[in-house]
Amino acid sequence: MPKRALIIRRFALGSLAQWGFVSGALIACLPAFVCSWGFFTLIQAARGLLASWREVGFEILGQRLSFNMVEVLNLKDLLQLLTNVASVGVLGIVVLAMLGAVALGIFGALVLMLLGAFYNLTGRLRVEVEEVSADTHVQAP
Repeated sequence: MPKRALIIRRFALGSLAQWGFVSGALIACLPAFVCSWGFFTLIQAARGLLASWREVGFEILGQRLSFNMVEVLNLKDLLQLLTNVASVGVLGIVVLAMLGAVALGIFGALVLMLLGAFYNLTGRLRVEVEEVSADTHVQAP
């Protein structure tokens, strides 16, 4: 069979962007979910730690002296913020994971578009193809 040489002159940047976005978002789903879950777990732990500082005290001569360390250290606003973020729960984990996947999808689209634009400006890819009839099987050389 005769061999033919083809040259890829340019890539369509729109289809590269679509493919990059979809593949980037799909690949990022699991890591984004794990990072989101870890973030909310960390927020929950920090909130629990700060909440436990409300009643810090010790005993002197049978009397208990108590301090509200959140008030003393002026961490009331931080504790309220952590409580608000932690109260979002599973919905927050899912939304943050989706935002992370979309962000990484946009990054993948941008990278593929830049690679495609670079190729369109500089490269020419020569591909040799061989025509094969329907009844023959292709074997590796």
